[in-house]
Amino acid sequence: MLTKNTEILRAEVERHLAADALVKGRYWTAGSGAAGGTGCFIGCLTHSRDPAPAFERFGLPIELLRVAENIFEALPEADGKAFFAALPDAVGRDGKDLRRVVWAFLAAELRALPRTTDAVQAVIDPVIAGMDLLAAGKNWPDAARAAYAARAARAAYAAYAAARAAYATADAAYAAYAADAAYAAYAATYAARADADAAYAARLRQRDTLLALIAAA
Repeated sequence: MLTKNTEILRAEVERHLAADALVKGRYWTAGSGAAGGTGCFIGCLTHSRDPAPAFERFGLPIELLRVAENIFEALPEADGKAFFAALPDAVGRDGKDLRRVVWAFLAAELRALPRTTDAVQAVIDPVIAGMDLLAAGKNWPDAARAAYAARAARAAYAAYAAARAAYATADAAYAAYAADAAYAAYAATYAARADADAAYAARLRQRDTLLALIAAA
């Protein structure tokens, strides 16, 4: 299905934002406000927990909406609202095929992983190539998909875990050299803030990547 009713989508997004109906943590709760309730990214588009009505009404693929919901829930309130507000402009017009956007997004996320060992990268790289094929509307043979998909998920997690472990080890060593407990506490606080900043930056990157891919489709 291609995108449709884009101007209605724009009006619905604006209506829910004006009513301050967009909230994190729940799909949809009916109420007496101007929007008829409050809810999350999917909830405000469907007034339910089911993304399917947004696919039927606007041509927004279910997988794409699930990814958008995940990103939205991890963003601070202002950034989440800006993300929701940007959706109609990214969609732009009726008649766009957004079914392959998720494959391009997943390929971009795998590329964004920290470079890791050759053995782990050897699992991830063929999956990136497969995602690129799917994003281009080409076939990724079932045999290759079956062989690599689960292994790539484990490899991606291993790469992330390894990066976090290395970071934690460095923090521990640094704290051990601290002259006193106060300085160690400061170092720990700074490390936690740096980690939060990295997570925030990653979510902004995901938001911007998804919106750019939707716009370019």
